[in-house]
Amino acid sequence: MRAAAAGRAARITAGAAGLAAAVLAALPAAAGVHGQASGTPGPAQPPDRYNTGAAHSPQVLRQLASGPASGRPALDPIPGARQGVDVASFQHPSGAAITWTKVAAAGIQFAAVKGTEGAYYKNPYALRDLAHAKAAGLSVMAYAFAIPNGNGSSASPVVQADYLLAYLAKAGGAPPVIELDIEYNPYGTECYGLTKTAMVSWITRFDAEIRAKTGQEPVIYTPPPWWQTCTGGAANFRQLPLWVPDYTSTTSPALPTGWANWAFWQYSSTGTVSGIQSTGNTDLDQLNPARIPLLDPGFQKDATGSAVHVQVAPADPVTGQTLTFSAPGLPPGVKISTGGLITGAPSTAGTYRVTVRASDGKGKSGSVSFTWTVH
Repeated sequence: MRAAAAGRAARITAGAAGLAAAVLAALPAAAGVHGQASGTPGPAQPPDRYNTGAAHSPQVLRQLASGPASGRPALDPIPGARQGVDVASFQHPSGAAITWTKVAAAGIQFAAVKGTEGAYYKNPYALRDLAHAKAAGLSVMAYAFAIPNGNGSSASPVVQADYLLAYLAKAGGAPPVIELDIEYNPYGTECYGLTKTAMVSWITRFDAEIRAKTGQEPVIYTPPPWWQTCTGGAANFRQLPLWVPDYTSTTSPALPTGWANWAFWQYSSTGTVSGIQSTGNTDLDQLNPARIPLLDPGFQKDATGSAVHVQVAPADPVTGQTLTFSAPGLPPGVKISTGGLITGAPSTAGTYRVTVRASDGKGKSGSVSFTWTVH
């Protein structure tokens, strides 16, 4: 969503998290614990790509299914936390549509939608789900299920990032928030045959491509045990918003090494949400209530001397909440107000990486980063 020139709007973003979701009989029986083996929903896929219709890998379900929180009801939030779901083609049994107005009425405020897997699969429901969820008032994200060894397609992180962006571009307009789902290999060795160093490099290149093409920082979805095993607990991405699955806790999720806090918590895979017909197997999420969800203005591009008005303050701040803003990295000639409005006229051409930070002085904070090109 853009902020000034193009009628930009609010969404849960990397900023909201930084402050800014599993298909044939060949699938091992344990993999379908929560009905996430995708089987009939979505286009038929060969046996070595059975997981395409699933939100996440069967290993996540096997590893996390026994937790005390795995059977939570549809809404069991941390006080003050915004509620969300993440969906794939499995949530469309026999092609059934998701009624996003009912999802919104059930109290869901954001949705993550699987867009692609590797460079060989596009979720046929993704564009419709993103559009209808947004129309129902939800903030939306789209994610790429990473396949770092390619599984018969390109293993390049740049190709896989562009594969998702090209698919999303068919909907027109600015892309939604982008999420990288990097986790267990559903089709073979846990770490896709990559060394820890090679895996960190793969993620770094995906991140760089998303930044270059959209100006936004991707959200990272990853299970802590996988992250430790396959990246060695890399701390390289601690500035990126973390989406962490953990069904074993009832208070806060375990974190992978490298992050001090979480932005999104996938706390159950057994949810039933009104409007989604695949009952008892929808992933449920919540946004960290200690985070201030700032608006993400997205990639900015302006000429020197042009007047700008870019709003980053929350669309729905708490009544009476007073926020303090700072914005290191702004182009010369512009400044941010106490209300979170960036105004002025950029005076010097260049590419600037801007990070807006907000604090309420009572322990809550938020940040959002974006790229600003002045020509």
